[in-house]
Amino acid sequence: MNVNMMYIRKAVKSRKDQKLYETKPIGSAIKFKRKQMNMTLEEAADGICSVSYLSKLENNQIEVSDQFIPPLMSLFGLDDIYEKIDDTYEDDLDLIIDHLIFYQMSSKDLVEKYEGRYDYQSELVRMGYYTLIKNDEEARKSFRDLKSYIPNFKDKDFTLFLIISNISLFKLNRFSEAFEFLSFVPKFEVLSQQLILLVLKWRLLNAFRMHRISEVFNTYPVYVNMLVDMGHYDLLQDIRDAYVQFEAYFQNPQNIKETLDKMHNLSRENRDFVIAKSLFFTQKYREVIDLSKPYYKNSSQWLVIYLMSLDNERRHGELAELLAHSDELNEVCNTSKLLISHLKYKYGGDKEQLLNYLRREILGIKHLTDEYHVLDYLMNDAQRLFSKHQHYKEAVQVTTHYLPILKILKQSSKTAQNED
Repeated sequence: MNVNMMYIRKAVKSRKDQKLYETKPIGSAIKFKRKQMNMTLEEAADGICSVSYLSKLENNQIEVSDQFIPPLMSLFGLDDIYEKIDDTYEDDLDLIIDHLIFYQMSSKDLVEKYEGRYDYQSELVRMGYYTLIKNDEEARKSFRDLKSYIPNFKDKDFTLFLIISNISLFKLNRFSEAFEFLSFVPKFEVLSQQLILLVLKWRLLNAFRMHRISEVFNTYPVYVNMLVDMGHYDLLQDIRDAYVQFEAYFQNPQNIKETLDKMHNLSRENRDFVIAKSLFFTQKYREVIDLSKPYYKNSSQWLVIYLMSLDNERRHGELAELLAHSDELNEVCNTSKLLISHLKYKYGGDKEQLLNYLRREILGIKHLTDEYHVLDYLMNDAQRLFSKHQHYKEAVQVTTHYLPILKILKQSSKTAQNED
């Protein structure tokens, strides 16, 4: 998922400054179809209106004049789009929001009614639908199509777009970018309780993974109180499970076990994972390895701590066997792929291949991961590897490069860049 945050920030600022929100999808419908037909503004406006007029229409800066409706609708095959505004659109957005809150799938009839429609409303519904059915590739295509309409989104549409984009980035372990998307949401005063609930939930989930302590302590009680006030008691368990995983970084295993003993609804696997995390952060890697063996093939989070624990314990035989069959693993996220690649160079390549990898990937400009403990491991391991081969200057460069990144991940950034 290619996200140019500078472009996104500029589009959000334009939205705040202009406040030209689209109420009828005619401008975006024309823009969608024109791009789909590979037509320039000049080609589309020829014989109908000026290029400037069409550009302003597409960007919702003017209302279309009646005299231009027939030729524009005919040119783009949108004869019914102006008159037929789907009355169920708002209901469909509410349905997507509810499904996102309660982890529910969606039936295909949600998007079937929008077949043949090409405007930002229909594309936003499709983006929500693809996210719900976990078709990440199609959801990301919708993101690419929708990002240019950020200045024209209404508050509800804009917030839902930000939440769904955040989910896509979260799945890629790009938590800092996902968190920044949520900082663009409008003031809570103009949002529904359901949308606020989703924003708070995803702020927390990102903050957990980045170890943003201040954000967690500020947002967690607010989110829990909202769940209680709205009667969503079934959702309390999910966020408490995530919270205790976050606590595992700071508490010793005995205290964590005492906390888990009070959480009767926690599954055996989730309980074991929390304990394993606490053991990992207290450097009890042998116990982590024993706990991980039943789970690492089916869970990317388990795989990550299993790989690092095997390496820290120098279990080279088990590590080599796992790396040789890594393509057989059922679930591998970007972070676990990164670790597998790192360990293959560390143990499978020669000295020059290893050093080239460290310079290209570890010291390169490429964004690696927002998993705090993984980035910390890579920094320390790369430093040791450079030092081992007597490249001390580059060993220092690793620390100089990564310490500020780790600090930024843990910082509690501004929780919202609210609109005026």
